[in-house]
Amino acid sequence: MKLSTKDRVDVVTIVTYIVAVYVATIAIQIYQPYTGGYFNLGEAVIYIAAILHGPIVAAVAGGIGASLADLSTGYGIFAPATAVIKFIEGYLAGWLIWRFRDKARNIKAIVGALIGVLYTFLLILFAIYYWSGPTYIGPSQILSLTITSAYLDIPVYVWIIIVLVIGALLSYVLVKKLVTAWEPLALILAGLEMVIGYFLYEYFVSNPLTGRQPIAALAEIPVNIGQAVIGASIAVPLATWLVRAGYGGRKSD
Repeated sequence: MKLSTKDRVDVVTIVTYIVAVYVATIAIQIYQPYTGGYFNLGEAVIYIAAILHGPIVAAVAGGIGASLADLSTGYGIFAPATAVIKFIEGYLAGWLIWRFRDKARNIKAIVGALIGVLYTFLLILFAIYYWSGPTYIGPSQILSLTITSAYLDIPVYVWIIIVLVIGALLSYVLVKKLVTAWEPLALILAGLEMVIGYFLYEYFVSNPLTGRQPIAALAEIPVNIGQAVIGASIAVPLATWLVRAGYGGRKSD
């Protein structure tokens, strides 16, 4: 069967986002000892795919790209859960955004400003309590090859500056109504599926299998919430810039 031009474009788009999710997921990995999991930036790419291309691209890219990252960087125990959790997360994000986008266009700019402030506040909290200070960033192995992770000691004020810039960009596109205020809310709703999914998997499966206390899965809930928040905070302004640059498209149906 011969593929049409549209089919070929869709396949290329999906493969491109699978690779992008994989790269974003392994580029920054902050190990979480309580569960054996890790913080990463893969959500940002999944959410960009959801905003620009809808549920199918985001779901397939998220499920395959993130699970391949688990398998190739020593977190294989999470791969089956990741494939399902990130697939659902991507689909839910894309479906919510495209389903309610037009209905949310009349939301006042002040609501967008408040959402931007809320995101910025959450980012500052996560920066202070979870990201600042000495930590190893990046995978410790790729395809069974041991590598040396980068050791960074980023002061809290640097993190605050970074998140203020990210928050300001998000607030700008919301106040200017370059996106609807619904989009970051939809992404957080999808992110909550990811948070709950990993908690259940860590509590009932991965922590018992690795000799950790099941209740320790609670410790990764705020980390995963932060992962969703920073992913959305990066994705919304970047997706807006990509659309204005002529890449991607936002459907209204």
